[in-house]
Amino acid sequence: MSETTQFRVMDFDCPSCASTVERALSNQDGVEDVEVHYSTGRVEIDYDDSVADPATFEQTIENQGYTPQTA
Repeated sequence: MSETTQFRVMDFDCPSCASTVERALSNQDGVEDVEVHYSTGRVEIDYDDSVADPATFEQTIENQGYTPQTA
């Protein structure tokens, strides 16, 4: 079933940082769509909850060097 989750990431330094996170999330199994907004720090992920879960997304953001907060 398709779900949506959101995070806030306030420590982006530039648009390239947001692109890095977007690519990393997009490459995960079960992710259907990712939108990362550099100016607001908002990350929205549409995903198949039978394949992926928000904890994995949070870890992926942390692995890229950023601090996610549940929105």
